[in-house]
Amino acid sequence: MKLSVIMPVFNEKKTIREIIAKVMAVPIPIELVIVDDASTDGTRDILKEYEGKPNIQVYYHEKNKGKAGAIKTGIPHTTGDIISIQDGDLETNPNDFVHLTEPIKKGDAQVVYGSRYYGGDEKSLYSAYKFGARFLSVVVNVLYNQNITDEATCYKVFRADILKQIPLTYDRFEFCPEVTAKVSKMGYKIKELPMNYYPRSFEEGKKMNWRDGVKALWVLVKYRFVS
Repeated sequence: MKLSVIMPVFNEKKTIREIIAKVMAVPIPIELVIVDDASTDGTRDILKEYEGKPNIQVYYHEKNKGKAGAIKTGIPHTTGDIISIQDGDLETNPNDFVHLTEPIKKGDAQVVYGSRYYGGDEKSLYSAYKFGARFLSVVVNVLYNQNITDEATCYKVFRADILKQIPLTYDRFEFCPEVTAKVSKMGYKIKELPMNYYPRSFEEGKKMNWRDGVKALWVLVKYRFVS
């Protein structure tokens, strides 16, 4: 089974070459769909080098739409049996895709999340960010009868046909709560497995903040009571 990795990118000039190399070195059948979300730091010039490379597709937004907007652009271009998301930074280790895809390949799960907190291992730079991520996970568990520890994880892995039938409404960081809510309402239990995590600071380019957490909470509550 082939894994399609969608990589939304915005101003990741410092890390883009390294993360692309890491994804393409993962020892499973893989394709990479990169969507540049109107970067202004030279990232787009670097991505030109990858156009036409085997198993790599590159697309460009002329206006910034947000992470979910880039993911929505990428989904129709995927050809794999499994789809996951990869940020353009170095906070995660793409080799985790090997074990995160196994439950789907074996038919034991349809949706798998990599957790930064699996087994109580706390790996987060900011205590407020960690609290927010864990709080949102509790909200998911209460509202949607799941049992997860990391709702906001980047590594969300889906059977491709499931993700492709989900109508995604939002364009920015609301992708995580929206897709979590909608797969839950479709009746799928989310399986969690541990993942590696190397948090970067806001000075290094981290983009999420407390406002995104508030929006995520609203999305989770909204979709629980809206069909």
